[in-house]
Amino acid sequence: MANKLKVEELRTELAKRGLSTTGIKPTLVRKLEAAIRQESKLPLQDGNGDSIGNKRERDSEEEGNSNEPEKIMAIEEFRGMSVKQLREQAALRGISSTGSKKELLTRLCDDSEKDSSGVPQAEKEGDNSKKEKIMTATKKGAAVLDQWLPDNIKTQYHVLQVGDDIYDAMLNQTNVGDNNNKFYVIQALESDDGGRFMVYFRWGRVGVKGQEKLQGPYTSQESAIQEFEQKFHAKTKNHWSDRKDFFSYPKSYTWLEMDYSENEKESSVKEQSVSAIQAHPRNTKLEARVAKFISLICNVSMMRQQMMEIGYNADKLPLGKLSKSTILKGYEVLKRIAEVIGQSNRRLLEQLSGEIEVATKLLKDDIGCQEDPLYSQYQSLRCELTPLDCDCDEFNMIAKYMQNTHAKTHSNYTVDIVHLFRVSRDDEVDRFSKFASTKNRMLLWHGSRLTNWTGILSQGLRIAPPEAPVTGYMFGKGVYFADMFSKSANYCYASHSTSSGVLLLCEVALGDMAELRTAKYDADKLPEGKLSTKGVGRTAPDLSKARRLDNGVLVPEGKPKDNPHHEM
Repeated sequence: MANKLKVEELRTELAKRGLSTTGIKPTLVRKLEAAIRQESKLPLQDGNGDSIGNKRERDSEEEGNSNEPEKIMAIEEFRGMSVKQLREQAALRGISSTGSKKELLTRLCDDSEKDSSGVPQAEKEGDNSKKEKIMTATKKGAAVLDQWLPDNIKTQYHVLQVGDDIYDAMLNQTNVGDNNNKFYVIQALESDDGGRFMVYFRWGRVGVKGQEKLQGPYTSQESAIQEFEQKFHAKTKNHWSDRKDFFSYPKSYTWLEMDYSENEKESSVKEQSVSAIQAHPRNTKLEARVAKFISLICNVSMMRQQMMEIGYNADKLPLGKLSKSTILKGYEVLKRIAEVIGQSNRRLLEQLSGEIEVATKLLKDDIGCQEDPLYSQYQSLRCELTPLDCDCDEFNMIAKYMQNTHAKTHSNYTVDIVHLFRVSRDDEVDRFSKFASTKNRMLLWHGSRLTNWTGILSQGLRIAPPEAPVTGYMFGKGVYFADMFSKSANYCYASHSTSSGVLLLCEVALGDMAELRTAKYDADKLPEGKLSTKGVGRTAPDLSKARRLDNGVLVPEGKPKDNPHHEM
């Protein structure tokens, strides 16, 4: 009996089981007894690892029984705490820390149960000191096998497909109030020889492996499909056959529609392709300066680094390749959230939309398999880059414009020109021709993260889509330019780890401008006769010192002066 053991003996027994050894003797006794009770409930295993007795186990699901000792022990520890300690624990867990001791205990115990996902704590929290395990995606047929499937299953099975129906479902349930962010994977599997079928389940909190279960083998396709569809309905309250008209029910899982397009490559192929671009081959048709620039904007390591800087972590987003319709639904949700809270992070939305598009495009293309991947990537941009010599008049004019309009308020960094390129996009001259005679045309700056430049050069500067929230854009949705170099340079988000940045200097047809001195989020609804909106800042280039080019374009290269009417 546990109560006959000494304190040190109790702690030794708990330590053997990997359990907490803190607390007074009654607490230690309760912990050990709970662990012993749980051990006595574990089923015997036959030679194949199958449970003897109930052949069809009851699903433990997200809460699972494997964490019962930990839950009991957590509850016992909470009961031994003072009100102050309970409030500290509640604050650490992000739940309400107000109320009586009984209320605090109830909240903490409930939260402890929600955190139980059947995964060892080390796996939940991760160990940043360990080298990350590289998970490889195995694709046979239309869908990728779940990464956590046992290797012996991966080598013998593929995801079942019948006609256009691919029996692969990724489900998600997020409920902020209940601290839920859970996933559920369901895959019907068919053996490569076509004679056997299984159904695989994996579930848990997003960001961890969670628990898994294999049902089968079945000798008929119909049995596997029936098991798959029953589980799908149980979790979502939707029938699999009606999934295209999916309705999300409260406290049920939502189906995330996946993109099964054929241009998806296996992970290993992706890595080989993009590494070929990063390697900057010696023998390329590109001029050296152009080759260096293409290497810069197509560097996948740089993209990963910058995405981490804005809070993106692929390890925390293990939900697969979402379809466009699912992403658009997410945009709609963001829009509704923004309307409710009255504000949104426009900058982050812009960064994510650009970076995800660029990264996925790079990784799905097989450019790295070409003999000259840099040249192939350059061709895919569909634009011509012509280097400018540093002793030409155009180079000197741009250098002067850059130097003069680097604001004093942005003096925490300096900028050196590495290369200048004249950019000519396919058919862009023809598209701009209708504005060629527009009055008030200026050369203005536009800066953006390195991750966005393949998208910008290949598709041009784009206005945020209708699905994006409108709040957060100081003057509404549009393409933003600046006559102050450092204002645009700040949007490059250069850092000590990534010190390079890229800016455009564009000919912009402004026409008659609607001048604003305060923010106006619907300024994209221009007054009649106005072609653009101008936000009047604290300082602006002295237009009396501007240069007029032969084609009538104004270059505001004069040093800035204060604007006495500034209100923003």
